[in-house]
Amino acid sequence: MDREESMAESPPTTIFSSAVEQLEPEQAFIYLEMAAEVREKGIDVISFGIGQTDFLPPAPVLEAIKKAVDEGRVGYTPATGIPELREAISEFVNEKYGTDVEPEEVAVTAGAKSALFMCITLLTKPGDEVVVPDPGFPAYECIVRYAGGRPAFATLREEEGFKMTPELVAECLGERARGVILNYPHNPTGSTLGRRDLDEVLELARERNLWIVADEIYDHFVYEDRHYSLLENEDWRDHVVYINGFSKTWAMTGLRLGFVVARKEIVEKLKVYALNVYSCPPSVVQYGALAALEMGMEWFDGIRREYKRRRDLACEELNKIPGVRVLKSPGTFYLFPRVKELMRHVGVGSADELAKRILREIGVVMLPGTAFPLRGGEGYLRMSYALPMERIREGLARLREWVETRT
Repeated sequence: MDREESMAESPPTTIFSSAVEQLEPEQAFIYLEMAAEVREKGIDVISFGIGQTDFLPPAPVLEAIKKAVDEGRVGYTPATGIPELREAISEFVNEKYGTDVEPEEVAVTAGAKSALFMCITLLTKPGDEVVVPDPGFPAYECIVRYAGGRPAFATLREEEGFKMTPELVAECLGERARGVILNYPHNPTGSTLGRRDLDEVLELARERNLWIVADEIYDHFVYEDRHYSLLENEDWRDHVVYINGFSKTWAMTGLRLGFVVARKEIVEKLKVYALNVYSCPPSVVQYGALAALEMGMEWFDGIRREYKRRRDLACEELNKIPGVRVLKSPGTFYLFPRVKELMRHVGVGSADELAKRILREIGVVMLPGTAFPLRGGEGYLRMSYALPMERIREGLARLREWVETRT
């Protein structure tokens, strides 16, 4: 049966756009649903799954949102955000990175994920090749395919600390190379990049006339060094689209507010895009974000120290488990333990099968490396250590006991 015959026999509301068929569900949320099912059976579930911090937004942020509600600031705002927030964002990144961003070069968005979607589809033409990390945040390659582009997967190597090095990027640049998606600190491995790496990637962009979408949403979760941004380069406007947001650092995941820093022409296009998709970012949340930026970052120092302690504990406990080895990743709140030997010992054929057994049998959630999103994550699990120390210790003790009874 050919496609036309199939369409003729199908209800029209079940015939979907070929572009939309390129989008896939994020497995972190699938495992969230599976965990809820296990919890309903009376099992105490310890979730190292979804990437969400375990603290609340700072009190001034919540107070500013409540005040905005009380004052009735619930109507439409400009599509790219209220002017005072755009100005505050420009001042924030300028102070942090010594750069020269103007308010007109900032677009506030309904979450960093919508910023990624709009920017990647805006810059990718049909047939373009876009370098994406593997493992990597799964939305990247889906969005490239949605736009008609072709993902060129840069397979990150454990022996290189899972870094998306300039050499690796260069290996992936074909004749139709158009762009690079750079995520650092990196989800799911926790790797990051130094100044020299970034300078060399940017030099590749200059030589090949490439754009770089820089997803720096985990920029404050860096433990041994500081975060270096591509915005620190004088010619960032010619090659870089910077994406960040308020979900991770300020724990505003469900409040959905991100932002883009890019040349004015891109911001103008994002304005049109936003008007057609969601009209404007959430109004009252923008006042909370404004309060967040006015606080400064001293309050976050204690959180960073706590997350570093959690990382160190998780690494220590994981490396005690037979068949498991993990690098002490320098950023994010994720670890990417290698479980290939463990898989052989317990007789499972994939990381996905292993993750499901661990969840169903002992109530511990870890995501399979293949959820991010292709072959580079096979034989690995992703662990989010955004939990209290005692829950990290308990969850990994369960896992160790489960493994030791089977090896």
